[in-house]
Amino acid sequence: MSALLSVLAGGIIGLDTTSFPQAMISRPLVAGALAGWMAGIPAEGAMLGAVLEAFHLAILPIGASKYPESGTATAAAVFAMAWAGPAAHAPAMLLTVMFALGWERIGGGSVNLMRRFNERIAPSGTSPITASAITRRHSAAMLLDFTRGALVTVAGAAIGCLWIQVLASAWVFGPEVARGLLVASAAGSAAAALRLFGGWTLRWPLFVVGAVAGTLMVVIA
Repeated sequence: MSALLSVLAGGIIGLDTTSFPQAMISRPLVAGALAGWMAGIPAEGAMLGAVLEAFHLAILPIGASKYPESGTATAAAVFAMAWAGPAAHAPAMLLTVMFALGWERIGGGSVNLMRRFNERIAPSGTSPITASAITRRHSAAMLLDFTRGALVTVAGAAIGCLWIQVLASAWVFGPEVARGLLVASAAGSAAAALRLFGGWTLRWPLFVVGAVAGTLMVVIA
């Protein structure tokens, strides 16, 4: 059942990125919470999504630009953490974030390959263009995107599960080190994204308050 849910989550999130409905489901914050609810770890999924959201505030998937696909990577990471089970102790969140940041490059590459394939199913300049032909090709492209998102998520969850189990068991530092690295890296990425929201000069008080609140949440959790 969990594998089927990962297929469904990955397909929906993959579609939302650029195909349909573009309702922000593919944002890491939402994707993490959704995947966490499906995987039975809603709190961990929401926290993982929030951390990854900080890394992607400055990434805008516009037009045909190349970008890492954070939504399916977040879902894959959440399911990986759920499947890892008892191995997912204190450093698991840090290891899962590291895996997601790498796996999203794979997802981004799959988007580029899908676009190349879509060029082949697009009607040529000499073919008659009818409403039904356009509908069929749009439907085929969306089905391909759903399948792509599902495969990227399931494969990522399986590989990420092994990643967490192997590296978490070999972790020699205390949980405080993992939490500190996680907070520092996420805060640094969020600070770098402030230029999109008015710059550091105008927004530094909000950043400091958010960083303090996030640190307290991680320490308490």
